Amino acid sequence: MTYAVGMKINVMKFTLLLLTTLATSVSASHLGLTSVKQPVYLMGTESDSVIHIIDVPFATMWADPEWRFTAIARPFVPATDGSWKEPHDVNLASLYGITVAGTYKKDSRDVEVVIDASKAVVPPRYPFTIAQVIDSVTTCVKLMYPTKPEEEGKLEIKIISPKTPAEPATPTDGEKPPK
Repeated sequence: MTYAVGMKINVMKFTLLLLTTLATSVSASHLGLTSVKQPVYLMGTESDSVIHIIDVPFATMWADPEWRFTAIARPFVPATDGSWKEPHDVNLASLYGITVAGTYKKDSRDVEVVIDASKAVVPPRYPFTIAQVIDSVTTCVKLMYPTKPEEEGKLEIKIISPKTPAEPATPTDGEKPPK
C-alpha cells in the first residue's frame, strides 16, 4: 500500500469518527422503550374495586427525570385479544385529570415532583376518591425514583390539591366508561 492510499484511508476513518461523534452528541435523547408505574383500574370487571399499580410500556425521547414522572399520568389503553369490546384508558391519573411533572431543582441533585390535582374530577361510575388516586399516584412517583444515597439527591413531592371537595359524579342510565 502506498503512502497516499494509507493517508487517504486514515483521513476517511477520522472523518467517519468525527461525523459519528457529532451526530450522537447533537441529540441529547434517543427513542427508547421502557416501562412506567401507573395506577390502573379495569372498569366493568367482576373483581373487587382495587387500584393496581402496574408496569406499563412507554416509548420516549424525553430526558430523565422528566419522562419518568410525566409518564405516570399518560393515558394507557391495554392491548386486547378482542374479548374486551370497548377498550379505553385505564390509567386513573389521566382519567381523573391529575398531572405529574418532575425535574431537577435548580443547582441541585434533588428532584422535585409536582402532582397537580387542582383540576381533578371523579369520572362517572368510578369508585375511588380523588384522595385515593392522589395516594396511588404518589406511590407510583416513589416507585419510579431510583433508590440512592441522600447525598446523591433527594426526592421532594409537592401535591396541589383540588380547590373544592369533589364528589363522585352520578352516572346516567346506560352510561359507559370514558374512552
